[in-house]
Amino acid sequence: MMLPSVKNTASSPATLVVIPTNPLAAYEAKGLVRLREYYNPTGLFEQVHAVSPLETGTYQAYGMTVHGVKQKHFKRQLQAVNPTIVRAYGGYWQADLACRYRLPGVPVVVSLHDAPPVRPHPSIRYADHVICMSQAVAAGARTAGVDPQRIHILSNRVDRAIFKPPIDPKSPQRVRRQFPAGKMILHIGRPTPQKNLDTLLRALARLPVEYFCVCIGRGDQRPFRQLAHRLNVDSRCQWFDSVPNNQLPDWYAACDCFCVPSRYEGFGIVFIEAAACGAAILTSRIAPMTEYLTHRIHAHLIEDYEDPAALAAAIRTVCENDDYRKSLQHQAPRAAAPFDTAQVDAQEADRYRHFMSLSARTLSRRQQLDLILHAQAADCREQLVSGFWSLWQHAKSRMPALRRMAAYRHRHYTPAP
Repeated sequence: MMLPSVKNTASSPATLVVIPTNPLAAYEAKGLVRLREYYNPTGLFEQVHAVSPLETGTYQAYGMTVHGVKQKHFKRQLQAVNPTIVRAYGGYWQADLACRYRLPGVPVVVSLHDAPPVRPHPSIRYADHVICMSQAVAAGARTAGVDPQRIHILSNRVDRAIFKPPIDPKSPQRVRRQFPAGKMILHIGRPTPQKNLDTLLRALARLPVEYFCVCIGRGDQRPFRQLAHRLNVDSRCQWFDSVPNNQLPDWYAACDCFCVPSRYEGFGIVFIEAAACGAAILTSRIAPMTEYLTHRIHAHLIEDYEDPAALAAAIRTVCENDDYRKSLQHQAPRAAAPFDTAQVDAQEADRYRHFMSLSARTLSRRQQLDLILHAQAADCREQLVSGFWSLWQHAKSRMPALRRMAAYRHRHYTPAP
């Protein structure tokens, strides 16, 4: 729902504190350079401070002052900055920090990006406002106990100055020349079960040999490479960690089918990027994709996205029916139009004005104690997971040495029969 512009009654200069999901260096590595506008839409705030335990030291970047602080010093840093409003990007440790160490009279806004089955921390129910990327995410927020009156829908955005059909037809051709002739299936996403790459590889094994898959995504690709080898399609798979954002439109335009049959999504920005570039999209018929993609108009949506045979048949429909594929490619950019950067930036700035015109929540002593207990429980869980992960990594690193020792003992100390 669009909110009317509301006059900002907060003290001037308006100062925003953001708690980013990741270190800024991680966004730079992905080629995301529009961070100034992302964290300060329409230049609404005179000052923006990024405060995070993931950063080190204090430095200037993207129009922000970045403070690396430990959790125990977080409130002290907030008091020093004296913000007008605080925004936590993520419903996990970020929300815990923002809500647990909130300052009197300063509204706290939490962004949620993940839909069920991913569950946010209970601390989000103590935020003044919760911004959700889609209706699917909002449903998860309500299940987590957030007051529906505090939930606001604000979609992700796409920079259509970058993500658009290539003007030069030779640009996609240069991408295609990297690969053999045939039908190119493009998959972009982290190599995790969420993105359902395993089913796509099993579908590839059912497709004619001229079909091949290009997989782009940073993470542990080994399980999927091993699966491709077992399915005897490893020679038909190409793997890339990443492609710079300004080059992605050529890859979207080069493929015969952009296929990411996700098991769940919070928003699915890759589908909006692909649509903006005029790709023929094939994905799962689930929310939130059904919120902005219409079956057989903007994309081909499949119900049986866990069935390799059904997925293979859908891929052939998109790739081999030229008229249908061209229709999807022609209509797709219209689905991306509502998510244009300038439009979403303006909506977000309006929401900030609205939030700052309202009084911040005052938590009761019981709510404060509940919040502290929830945050402490989350800290314990994360420490346990981190500890078990470290032990597992140490055990894996020792496995080769232990095997060599066992082999040596077997050769030299096994008694003769």
